[in-house]
Amino acid sequence: MDNFLKLDENCVQIYNSVHELYSAGYSKRKIAKLLKMSRNTISKYIHGEFEALCQKKIKSRMDVYHDYIVKSLQAGMSRKDVYNTVVAKGFSGRQSGAYDYMNKIVDYYDIDISIGKSSSSESIQKKKDLQNYDYLTRVEIFKSLWMNSEISQEHEEYMFSEYPQLCELDTCIKEFREIFTEKRLLYLYLFIERYKTSEIKALSVFATGLEKDIEAVENAVVSDLSNGFVEGTISKLKMVKRVMYGRCGNGLLAAKMMYNASG
Repeated sequence: MDNFLKLDENCVQIYNSVHELYSAGYSKRKIAKLLKMSRNTISKYIHGEFEALCQKKIKSRMDVYHDYIVKSLQAGMSRKDVYNTVVAKGFSGRQSGAYDYMNKIVDYYDIDISIGKSSSSESIQKKKDLQNYDYLTRVEIFKSLWMNSEISQEHEEYMFSEYPQLCELDTCIKEFREIFTEKRLLYLYLFIERYKTSEIKALSVFATGLEKDIEAVENAVVSDLSNGFVEGTISKLKMVKRVMYGRCGNGLLAAKMMYNASG
């Protein structure tokens, strides 16, 4: 099977660095010391062929369907339809791995596709059928409840009449916001007592959780103080630490993260 190859950027960078230093007159020992590699590795990059050293072969269970995937994507078939087809052919790997494999094929062969757009006849027919109905999506319902997004009066009346749970959820959201707007603990206690016995399990679990951590919730309601600044600072420090993984030692890490009052 004709597998596709792709350059390993890290190997290309090492190859170029080794040859630049070697051409400048550096010895293998000196190059190995500068790049923190063994002399055998440096010799391999000096005398080896570029393609053999810098190209990597993508190995995946999708390899057996490689030719079919390339032809299907080039013909305009969506990744979802290709994935469903290879599953029917016997592929048993994860969907995320299959999509990642197809994305690499798209990049390597420069295939122009519409990501997420299904081109199967069944999908197209389904979309045409949906156009004959007046409906609300889950996203529109969520925006209406949580973000007060406007929807038609007909949609609102139908939504609350057909799904009474949404009416209770809408009331719950408004009452919970009122607790923090008015900063009144009485509203908090009434909220917990009302919703911890709710028939909607998610609301009852939420109210019970508030009751278990009541002291912290009370402080959040009545206090203007926030730990947002602290949490934001911690996130910044963690980002610095993760960026430095494998590149720097403890000394530089401490220098970058610890506050120095003397400047």
